[in-house]
Amino acid sequence: MKQMPCGVVRSQIGSAEEWQDWESWIDRQVREAQERGEFDDLPGRGRPLDLTSNPYAGDRELAFKILKDAGCAPEWIELDKAIRSRLAQARAVLTRAWEWRQDRLQELAGRSGGRAEAERGRVLAGWCRAVAAFEEEVAAINRQIADLNLKVPAPRFQRLKVDAAREVARLTGGGG
Repeated sequence: MKQMPCGVVRSQIGSAEEWQDWESWIDRQVREAQERGEFDDLPGRGRPLDLTSNPYAGDRELAFKILKDAGCAPEWIELDKAIRSRLAQARAVLTRAWEWRQDRLQELAGRSGGRAEAERGRVLAGWCRAVAAFEEEVAAINRQIADLNLKVPAPRFQRLKVDAAREVARLTGGGG
């Protein structure tokens, strides 16, 4: 016995003629729904179906397609996006602090005296606080990277940890 939609078993339908009527009933339901406009506001209306396959999905391709169509991604991909975003934000904050340091020191370059020296000291202390905050943020990001590396499906998707000192040196040209 073949199970049909809505729990109907083929043997309950009976003869080929009744089977034909069943199919006609389904076609009629679809046609009436179209006439009522129930398919008019479906997502992707008027665009071709995306039938591209994911070469990395393997036997999980259908699951990944369902997630993608729903606007979701596997947890490790979402975590990787969050890590990249957090790192970009941390770099931007550090860059703004570096630019502020450079601007202030340039303003103070032609000045001498106790007040100018005190201001230079405050500027350098502010930069040191910014670097320390960046290092703390990088440590938190590296913990997320360690978590990500445990979740990825293959080693090629793992990320290297971020080296805070190298990031600061790259920004400052080695003279930070």
